[in-house]
Amino acid sequence: MQRWSLLDNLKNNIRWSPPSVCLAEDDESSTNNMKEMIGGCCVCSDERGWAENPLVYCDGHGCNVAVHQACYGIVQVPTGPWFCRKCESQERAARVRCELCPHKDGALKRTDNGGWAHVVCALYIPEVEFANVSTMEPIVLQSVPHERYNKTCYICEDQGRESKAATGACMTCNKHGCRQAFHVTW
Repeated sequence: MQRWSLLDNLKNNIRWSPPSVCLAEDDESSTNNMKEMIGGCCVCSDERGWAENPLVYCDGHGCNVAVHQACYGIVQVPTGPWFCRKCESQERAARVRCELCPHKDGALKRTDNGGWAHVVCALYIPEVEFANVSTMEPIVLQSVPHERYNKTCYICEDQGRESKAATGACMTCNKHGCRQAFHVTW
């Protein structure tokens, strides 16, 4: 299992330059076929896509997941409808929640223990790994120390969400001397 090579691969495959292909504002046929999305990729937040790393939108009913091919581990972009793993599973939405944070929506993938986790949470919590680096699944949680699950998110507490503050695993600030803990997806 590899972790840092995957993060480096994502950084290298996501170009942070203007897109090479743009939709003309008056091209009605193109804009009518596009799903209106806010916020861009659920993993990296970039709103742009490129021919070699397009934004892919989930076609699930009421789903707002948009991801870059490289950010979600989509080996081949389908020509027809595409469904994120959560929609593809058809598991009841009430049963699907990230094991690493209190949020239920977003770009989730299965974990090695049959649960769910956000790809972005998996990328930023150092002990988390991907069993298959190309497909970024399943997300392996076995090396995450219990101390991460015992931390309380200061942002959730500040926002009056005490019940969620102790849910999932928290990161700790990297600034020397700071011990604030927070969820990746606060």
